[in-house]
Amino acid sequence: MSSHASHSVSNSASVNVSSVTDAASILAANKLEVLIERFISQLKRRQVTGSYNVAIATCKFLMRVTSISRWNTAQEFITLLRLIGKKITDAQPREFSIGNIVRRVLALVRDEVNVKIPSTVATSNESNTIAPVNTSMFQLLVTTGKEKENNNNNNTSTTTSTSTHSSKSDLRSIIIQGIRDLMDEVQSVHENIELMTVDLIHDNEILLTPTPGSSTVLNFLLKASLKRKFTVLITENYPNDIEVCHGFAKKLANANIESVIIPDSTVFAVMSRVGKVLIGARSVFANGGCVTAAGVATVCECAKEHRTPVFAVAGLYKFSPGYPFDRNSLIEFGNSGKVLPYDDCDLVGKCEVTNPLYDYVVPEHIDIYITNIGGFSPNFIYRIVLDNYNTEDVDLS
Repeated sequence: MSSHASHSVSNSASVNVSSVTDAASILAANKLEVLIERFISQLKRRQVTGSYNVAIATCKFLMRVTSISRWNTAQEFITLLRLIGKKITDAQPREFSIGNIVRRVLALVRDEVNVKIPSTVATSNESNTIAPVNTSMFQLLVTTGKEKENNNNNNTSTTTSTSTHSSKSDLRSIIIQGIRDLMDEVQSVHENIELMTVDLIHDNEILLTPTPGSSTVLNFLLKASLKRKFTVLITENYPNDIEVCHGFAKKLANANIESVIIPDSTVFAVMSRVGKVLIGARSVFANGGCVTAAGVATVCECAKEHRTPVFAVAGLYKFSPGYPFDRNSLIEFGNSGKVLPYDDCDLVGKCEVTNPLYDYVVPEHIDIYITNIGGFSPNFIYRIVLDNYNTEDVDLS
């Protein structure tokens, strides 16, 4: 009677535990769904813009996903991360840093799994090969291997869940710490790039930058002004970045840097006086090309004609493992009313007006990429991409 009662109590306890577990998993799934939808809404509404801000926001989002999500194996987490990465990249496909951060985290998880698996395999192989052979009379009094296996099997059921839970929690904490390190890398990009300013800029040199909206270029010039005296020519970037251009020039002037704003049409005329062209990149692809502000491609062509070196400044988080096969899909178009006001009634409906926000610069027009890990030729970008991304995650679909 007592055995039957204990058996019924154990069954009811197991049912209660399973129901609590199911309720917890459903609650975690709902929290994760709300988190994903909120982040997608922020991206679609342009509440988070710019490569740097989007990269930081994506790191924080993936940290919360890692802590909230329920998974049993690393492969399940990789599958979940790929699905989430596909959703958020589709929400804003031209914010390339979103996919870059997701792929960096996926590479982190895969590297951690690949490190653990060989060590466990080697340990099991060693235990199988080093086992002693029972050749002496004294070994007859010791339990044999089969008896040990039978005894171990009785304890396996009680220790499996504990070991699985501990390994999963360890992997979760390692992933979160890896994302924190990645966030620290993104936040310290400007500091590491600034270390190369003295070697690249000389005294009394004339620099030209057609990307006044790049904070990386701004910090690069401000740091260089501490030890070098130079002049900066800033293109007006009509019609989208006129206010940004004037704000950029004001910040340089406050740092006692001589700055001159020039129209976009005069770039070819002044290029013979320019010593270096400094551009900021929105995204850098594996072939060495980059997406940047509108009008930069024309400036780089003028620099190529005058044999003026072009330096592209970009953090490692902007390096993408993809290739720009369809260049037209990389270009985003803005308000055409800035180019041609709508009050010109005679031209409305008689012509097509476009206002591209970005340009694609071919790798042949860039001499060197200045990154937070050093300077590299465009021909070497693919090697950096292979070192930081996994080939299985290039396509998230």
